Parts: sequence; C-alpha cells; structure tokens
Amino acid sequence: MKKTVIAAPVLCLTAGTPIYSFAADPCEVVLCMYGKATGNSGGSECSSTERAFFKINAFKKHHRFNPGKTFDMRKEFLGECKAADPESISKILSKFGRVKG
Repeated sequence: MKKTVIAAPVLCLTAGTPIYSFAADPCEVVLCMYGKATGNSGGSECSSTERAFFKINAFKKHHRFNPGKTFDMRKEFLGECKAADPESISKILSKFGRVKG
C-alpha cells in the first residue's frame, strides 16, 4: 500500500514533464537548417538533421497541429547550441518554426 501511494504521484509527475529525445546535435541542426533557410542545400549529410528538426511538433486536443507551441519547442531545441548566432536561429525559426513536419 505504501509503495502504491508513493508510486502514483511520482508517475503523475514524470508523465507530465516533456522529454526531448532528439538524437541530432543542435549545432548541426542549426548549421543545416540555416543553409536551407538561405537557399543552400547541405546535401545528403543534412537530411537526417533536417528530419530531426521537422519531427519536433506539438499538437492540441484531437490531434490538431499547434504551430505556436511547435515554434517554442524548436526554439528551445536550437537554443541548446550555445555557439549558434541568435540571428541565425531567428532566421531559421521565422522560415520553418511554425511549419508542420
């Protein structure tokens, strides 16, 4: 009984927190997506990082796409690259931040 009382709140807390498990390096994603935003292509080397960026999506109730929350999640992910220029991140997000992947 005691274990159930402790396990229930712990399960609720862990289920409510978002866990971002993206294998791609945020700095690599910034580099490839900046190239895409400026009209250049990174070629086949960037396809997996672009795919990782566009897999970051948020949805509302009834599985409707939420562009605002998707933008925030992508911004947070790209912000993990401390070496990235904030203007580059802003350019990426202005072009692809609210696009459904």
